[in-house]
Amino acid sequence: MADQHAGTRILVPLPLRGGKLKHYAIALLAMIVALALRSVFQPILGGSMHYVSISAATVFVAWYCGLWPAVLATILGTLAANALFLSPYQPLGFLTERDIIGQLLFLGFCAAIIAIAETSRRVLLRLGHAHEMLLRSRMQLKFRVRQSTAQLRQSNKDLRDLSVRLLRVQDDERRRIARDLHDSTGQALTALNLELAGIERELTVRNPQIARRLASSIENARQISDELRTISYLLHPPLLDELGLGSALRWYVDGFGKRSGIAIHLHLSGEGRLAPEMETTLFRVVQECLINIHRHSGSATASIRLLHSDGQIVLEVEDEGRGISAEGLSDIASGATLGVGLRGMRERIKDFGGELEILSSGRGTKVKAIIPFGTRHSSTSATQAEAGALSGKPRNGPSIAGPFAKGASAN
Repeated sequence: MADQHAGTRILVPLPLRGGKLKHYAIALLAMIVALALRSVFQPILGGSMHYVSISAATVFVAWYCGLWPAVLATILGTLAANALFLSPYQPLGFLTERDIIGQLLFLGFCAAIIAIAETSRRVLLRLGHAHEMLLRSRMQLKFRVRQSTAQLRQSNKDLRDLSVRLLRVQDDERRRIARDLHDSTGQALTALNLELAGIERELTVRNPQIARRLASSIENARQISDELRTISYLLHPPLLDELGLGSALRWYVDGFGKRSGIAIHLHLSGEGRLAPEMETTLFRVVQECLINIHRHSGSATASIRLLHSDGQIVLEVEDEGRGISAEGLSDIASGATLGVGLRGMRERIKDFGGELEILSSGRGTKVKAIIPFGTRHSSTSATQAEAGALSGKPRNGPSIAGPFAKGASAN
């Protein structure tokens, strides 16, 4: 049996198939063939070298037929050679002392051949068995490694899906909180302001001092109302649902520039609405990028470009700050030092089959997101169901199969 693996070749004698009788039959047949070949050369060799063909047959039989078939075939072959090729052609008679010694030496030589062949055959059989067990163990190990790798990939996919679902549930929860702050708390503060303003007008004549204190309280209530409105808009801008990503970005960039003092240039290219989930993703990416620029870059300017071209949506957010070191970029690329914000952006983009790339030098940092058209995130249905459960109301309306929908809106 021959087996080859990783450049190593092990030759193992193939045991003859069948029972013991077949082994003995083949051994005797091999010895008959050897005697026949010797008889062919009888006119040339005469009475010399009458054991030469038997030696070759002994080697063959010892290797392929086993111990006892080789012993039997060798003894019978020797007797037959004595009868056929030794004068006066009798198996045991009229042998000289020299012939007996030569025959004993030949039998000893054959015994050594049989012993060496049997020992080698058994050793090689053990090696072949051990090699086969090693290959089997290696195949089992490879199978287990592939199985573990598949399980790990599935676990990573499940974790990524869970992360995306959590992000989308978070978006819907922000939308619900923003709506509650605007519709409930904001309206209650507006009603309180109106009521306090009426009381102030009545007290202006009767008690001017209390009226002035009440006016200060009204101003505080108005500031609280404005701050609540700002918070609700930052949690989820109503313009994102009503007018789309472009209007929401213009409003957010304008307000962020005023609050941070960063001059932001916004360039939008493309017509039509995107799917609500994709618009929310792009808005959150811009939001996170601007927050990082304000906190870490030290840049006085920033630029945002949103392009629709060549079957892709390309979002670029760039600053002119201190940048990120090569070691930091390497850690970010390997996922070693991804913060919550960067990890969230990457998961959001991956959910649409896109890629997030971060480029940096000593003159600034660029965050580039590329999303192909026609993609649809994997967990929309499950996320909508979870969001509906959180908000207490189902998300009705037509589903959007593609990335664009004219006049689409999210509940």
